[in-house]
Amino acid sequence: MPGADASGLITDQSGTQSLVGYVVDIGQPDGKGRAWLDITEDHTNRVGMLHGGLTAMLLDAACGFTASRMFADQGGAGEDAVKTPLVTVSLTVNFVSGARTGQRVTATGHPAGGGRKIAYVNGDVVDQHGRLVATATGVFRRIQK
Repeated sequence: MPGADASGLITDQSGTQSLVGYVVDIGQPDGKGRAWLDITEDHTNRVGMLHGGLTAMLLDAACGFTASRMFADQGGAGEDAVKTPLVTVSLTVNFVSGARTGQRVTATGHPAGGGRKIAYVNGDVVDQHGRLVATATGVFRRIQK
C-alpha cells in the first residue's frame, strides 16, 4: 500500500481509490485532509449529477485523513497520518447542491476536537467555483492493528 509522496498526495492507496480516481492531499500545513475528484460520467447518478454516495466517500476520506493527522500530531509511536489506523464511527452528510461532469469537487476535513482515541471532524465539499455541495460531521476512532 503506497503512502503519501513528498508533496503529501496519495493516489491508488486502496482499491476504492483506484477505482473511483480521487486524490487525497495531506501535505498542507493547516492539518486538514483533502480529497478531490474530477467528475466524469462514471461518477454520476441517473440525472447526471455527482452520485451522493461518492460525495459521502470523499467526505469520509477527507475527514478520516484529518482525524489521522490529528492523532499523528499527538506524537507517540512515530506514526504519520498515512499510517495511523482508524475507523469511522459515524458520518452524517447533508447534501446542499449538485455537481456535474467536468467539474472538480474538493472535500476538506476541519478538526473539531477529540482525545487520544476519538476525533471529531467537520467537513465540506465545494466545487471549483467555491459553491457548497455538501457538509458532514464525523466521528473517528483510533484502533490498534
